[in-house]
Amino acid sequence: MSIPASDQGLTPESSGSPGAERFEALARRLRVPLLRYFTRRTGSRPDSEELVQDLFLRLLRRPGLMALESIDGYVFEAAANLLRDKVKRERTRPLLSAVDLDRIDLADDLPDAEDVIGGRQNLERIRIALKSLSPRARTIVILRRFEDMSHAQIAARLNISVSAVEKHLVRSMAVLRNALREQG
Repeated sequence: MSIPASDQGLTPESSGSPGAERFEALARRLRVPLLRYFTRRTGSRPDSEELVQDLFLRLLRRPGLMALESIDGYVFEAAANLLRDKVKRERTRPLLSAVDLDRIDLADDLPDAEDVIGGRQNLERIRIALKSLSPRARTIVILRRFEDMSHAQIAARLNISVSAVEKHLVRSMAVLRNALREQG
């Protein structure tokens, strides 16, 4: 499998460079295992082929990919994330197509004043709880929940273990849940 790095000005490095050659070797080496991984989970060879292509396009855009120590682990973590995204999209499609937009009464969907105030109070509780976290824990929560980065991506970015990321997230999410449970 060869994905030209010149497409859309993508990295790693320029086409023909050692980084591009290493990426192509990685793609050739992992293509079949990734196809098996996706086929086992989707049951569809065409969907699996498409997922492999999408994955390698995402990876091609990832700066510093070839410098990662555990690149195979990173690739399969990215594959799992891609599959999760696909499942989420497929779950929402039937819901969207089943909704008759002409029958929706938008006035009924607007939040009342009590909901707005409650939402603002919850937002303030979360803001205060986030400020109470250590800077590293706060960064991890933001990267995970707002930047939608995987645990492996966060670990690589902060130069810590995936286990450390998970521990910070568990503790931080408990703090945030407790803040929402408090009655102001």
